[in-house]
Amino acid sequence: MSYEQLLGKIQNFQANICVVGLGQVGLPTALIFAKQGYKVYGYDINELILKSLSNKQSPFEEEGIKELISQTIETKKFEPNNSLKECVENSDIVIVCVATPIIDITPNLSFLKNALISLSELNLKRKLVIIESSIPPGTFKDFVLPIITKNASLGSDFWAAYAPERLSPSLAFSEIQGTPRIIGNEDEQSGNLAKSLYQNMVNSQIFVTNSKVAELSKLVENSYRDVNIAFANEISLICEKYGADFAELVTVCNSHPRVNLHMAGPGVGGPCLPKDPYLLLNSANGDKIESKIIIESRKINDLMPLHISKLVTNALKSQRKSLTNSTIMILGTAYKGNVSDTRFSPSKEIIHDLQQKQCSILVYDPLTDETFGAEKIYNLDEENIQKCDALVIMADHDEFRKINPSIFKSMIKKPIIVDTKRIFNSTNIENLDMIYLSEGYLGTSNLFKIREIDS
Repeated sequence: MSYEQLLGKIQNFQANICVVGLGQVGLPTALIFAKQGYKVYGYDINELILKSLSNKQSPFEEEGIKELISQTIETKKFEPNNSLKECVENSDIVIVCVATPIIDITPNLSFLKNALISLSELNLKRKLVIIESSIPPGTFKDFVLPIITKNASLGSDFWAAYAPERLSPSLAFSEIQGTPRIIGNEDEQSGNLAKSLYQNMVNSQIFVTNSKVAELSKLVENSYRDVNIAFANEISLICEKYGADFAELVTVCNSHPRVNLHMAGPGVGGPCLPKDPYLLLNSANGDKIESKIIIESRKINDLMPLHISKLVTNALKSQRKSLTNSTIMILGTAYKGNVSDTRFSPSKEIIHDLQQKQCSILVYDPLTDETFGAEKIYNLDEENIQKCDALVIMADHDEFRKINPSIFKSMIKKPIIVDTKRIFNSTNIENLDMIYLSEGYLGTSNLFKIREIDS
């Protein structure tokens, strides 16, 4: 098949696609292409994922995903398959969406390497290979291409491009289609083929550039967000020292047309923001890039869970409650609202720190069974609430936003609410004679006592 023939198949939705890796990027990507009319084969080494899909069930939470799985499997546009060879042989395009985690602060490209080696042993001639995984700068040219060109030449035998994903869990389908897409390539034909493919999926602009700029773009975007969150977190700590409300400060500052101060939080979690700054600073050739602002921002965000833990223990002490006899309820172990993903969740650090201080921990999260070693409860009922001395809100799930805070009045003695997501109104809580705290807000009646303990 020639370049022109493959381009025609792509433009007419006649090309078959193999998606390697059916996680929170790969599966939504596969489903959207299938919905658009392409025949899509989904491959994953995880048999539990494939079994779940064969039963028309999603392996994770995502709005609208169960309906789309059922629809595309029934129309035979999406076929989960445990044979990479079969998927690739039946496809014109291979999209790789495997994980690229970090170990400590060093990129782990072993999953990507294994996938690439497996692909290189198959016949890739006349096919387009696209990498969507987040990778350190230089990886596509110096790591990916040398592996997959083992038995075929780029440009003459097959084509390859880099197209970093730009989605957020819980918003995957809208962001896949609505966010501008970046295509990185090392030859013009590969870029044209990839652009043509994504134009049939994305309702937004397509940027075509070289692979290194494309690699940098994804990592810089997330590092930018991480740095801005760190700045907000540091300002929230300054607000605590001054006795000011950070949320009110945000409203006031953001009235300036050139200011966009982020909300503070209990830390940064998820598959991207805690990882991508380190991918940015670790080039494919092993060189370490120095950046004080990025590393310091990572440190600030990583320390926020311990600060939240300290707010909880100081509030308990202000009420003369023994830590060893205190029970704390954590609402949310997912890293953010309306997702089941717990990767790098700040809740993990908070739970472990409070357990080390001999506190008893209960966990309630309707979207995940992960407890990080705490005791899971399955209902936010009066019986469970009455066991607690403090409540810590760690995820802004829609279910949590519907809670009437008055139900916490049944908690032991004077209830303590640490609301890291600001889902409740502080005045309403304090009018109910409860202690309300958040990063950047130490309450009113308890402000002086907690500041004394903290100092």
